[in-house]
Amino acid sequence: MSIPNEIWAALIGAAAAIIVSIINSNAQHKRFLSELDKQNTLIAYRLEQLEMKVSAHNHFDSRLVALEEKVKTLFNKFDGKTN
Repeated sequence: MSIPNEIWAALIGAAAAIIVSIINSNAQHKRFLSELDKQNTLIAYRLEQLEMKVSAHNHFDSRLVALEEKVKTLFNKFDGKTN
């Protein structure tokens, strides 16, 4: 009992389709990981920039409080001299 040529052709075609599918899937997976890595790098960069802005804002806030205290002290000195 021999297998007909049509069945062999179908089996070879199916095997080729499976192999091509696996190769394509691996290529897409690698591309996805590459894009994900780029996005993670961009997110890390933007987070670092945001942290720098927050740090600058916090520093400005502490300077503003010190400035308000100095202005308050100056107003108190001037109020004392005019009386």
